[in-house]
Amino acid sequence: MSQRGFTLIELMVTLVVLAVLIGLAAPNLSQMLRENQAAAELDAFSGMLNYARREAVQGAQTIRLKGPLAVDGSWQLLRERDSLELRRFPPLNSLAVTPAGLQNILFDSQGRLVSAARMALTLTAKDTSLRCAAFNRSVSIELSGSISLQRGSCK
Repeated sequence: MSQRGFTLIELMVTLVVLAVLIGLAAPNLSQMLRENQAAAELDAFSGMLNYARREAVQGAQTIRLKGPLAVDGSWQLLRERDSLELRRFPPLNSLAVTPAGLQNILFDSQGRLVSAARMALTLTAKDTSLRCAAFNRSVSIELSGSISLQRGSCK
C-alpha cells in the first residue's frame, strides 16, 4: 500500500534547517531596524535644520533652533527678535547630538549660519543603544547655511 506525506525524520530536519536560518537572520533584522530608526531620526534632524533655514529666508528674519530642551528633549524653533515659538520638534530618542552643550543654531534672514566663531558647525549623531555603529553620521552646516550629511565612524 502506498502512503503519502512526510516522515517524522523529514519534518524534524526541515524544522532544524528553518531554526538555523531564523537564528542567522534575527541579529541582522534587529540591526536593520535600529539602522532604520536612526536614519529616520537623522532625517528628521536634518529636516529641522532645513525648516529653520527656510523660515528664516521666507520671513526675512533671524531664526533660532534651540535644543535639546532639558525638560523633555524637544527642540524649539524661535523667532529671534521676540522669542516667539514658531514650532516645536519632538526629541531625538535613539540619537544623541554632540557637542552636548549645543543649545542654539541661528540662521539669518538670508539663510546663512550665524556663528560666533565664524566657522562651520559640525554635529555628530550617534546611536545611543550601541557603543559603536556603522550608521553614526556627521551633520555639517556651512556658513552659507547649506546642510550636508556624512557617514561617520565609531569614535
